[in-house]
Amino acid sequence: MLVDIRVLAVDTGRVFWRLLPQLLTLYLAGWLGSELARQVAVGLGRLSAWAALAAFSFSFLFTLVAAVLILRLCGRELGIWAMLPATETVADGRDTSLTQLLAVTLLPFLGLYAAFGQVQTAASGLANEQIYRGSVFDEGTVLRVVRGMAVLHPWRLLGILVGSYLLRRLVEALHERTGWRPLGIIGALVESFFLLVGIFGGATVLHRVTDWLEERAFVGWLAALRHRVDGVLALIHDQLPTVVDRLAAFLAGEAGPALWSAVSQPVVWLAVAALVFGTQVLSLADLWRMGRPLTARVTGASRFARHRDKLALRRPAAPPPGVVRTATELKDAFLGDIDDKYLPALHSLRLVLRAGGGFLGAYVLLYGALTILRNYLDRLLHGLIGGREVDFWFVAGPFLDLARAVPLELLRLCLLAVAFRRCLELFRHRAADKAPATVWGLA
Repeated sequence: MLVDIRVLAVDTGRVFWRLLPQLLTLYLAGWLGSELARQVAVGLGRLSAWAALAAFSFSFLFTLVAAVLILRLCGRELGIWAMLPATETVADGRDTSLTQLLAVTLLPFLGLYAAFGQVQTAASGLANEQIYRGSVFDEGTVLRVVRGMAVLHPWRLLGILVGSYLLRRLVEALHERTGWRPLGIIGALVESFFLLVGIFGGATVLHRVTDWLEERAFVGWLAALRHRVDGVLALIHDQLPTVVDRLAAFLAGEAGPALWSAVSQPVVWLAVAALVFGTQVLSLADLWRMGRPLTARVTGASRFARHRDKLALRRPAAPPPGVVRTATELKDAFLGDIDDKYLPALHSLRLVLRAGGGFLGAYVLLYGALTILRNYLDRLLHGLIGGREVDFWFVAGPFLDLARAVPLELLRLCLLAVAFRRCLELFRHRAADKAPATVWGLA
């Protein structure tokens, strides 16, 4: 574990220092695009909350594009693609096209942001700025409109989700046929809009479902069962039920979520970063992990392959007629989303988890250290600035966030790239120990 800490820390610092000008340029460009999109969203709020949400989607796209480009830049500096033998290179759009990379990483990226509250925080900031600048009243903000539709008109919200999903599939199909790059960006924007509507509306629907469940009879049965358990514990010691309740409340309310966030967030971020390096590198890492020869990989046979590549391996059959053909096309479209967006993220997470407890412990420790440094930097900036009027924070807030994020966010992205490179090294060493001649194609 100490070796992993040293390797990760030293290489992260080295990559950060060597690439600092390029990293700053990419990050500042992404930040500027995100801020402009947010300001456009505030202005469009006067016309339509849905138009504001579409513009707001662009802010996340700019952030993701900057992160993807920074990770790719760090990957080239670390020689990640150089670890792939030339005889094993296979053409894949996701390895060369930024729009294909966005399509693969957007879902886990926004899902991760939503899971740890960053999407909600950004949306709340947008709503506050809309109210502050007088563009809309509280009822007309993005959050209120989407959540209100989820409560009052859930079928309309479902229609918007279905319509945006079908529009994205249409744009992606046109992009694959024409190869016109703006269509890829439009498709990513539509998907971002779809995901944000699902996140905001889905959270409201989930809350209503939870409230409905709390009114069901079986909740009372569970309470009665808990009361009986407390009675049994009281027979052992009269204070034991109180101790158990306080321990459960501590684990569920404080320690559990904090520990889960501290461990799961860096691991999932590493899995998302792994997707950025392309299917070739992921397939190579998977083969190294299992200790199988590289030549066993066939285009479309990898678990990271695209759905259409997997279909190409199947035996061609006569196209079914009429309704059956339509149903087949719809099924392939749905399965294509699972193959291209959901399963790669899941397999990437499984791959990272197989790197070993020592490595993951070292990586989580360094990731947590960067998080602690960011929290202390927040306190330092607020201590130096002191109390200010709300006008000051709306004007200077974005620049203060930038000053706080630039050094530590860049270090975090460098750490992600270095950590994945370290995963590849560990997989390669293990495979070489098992069968070095076969793995390297020397047999």
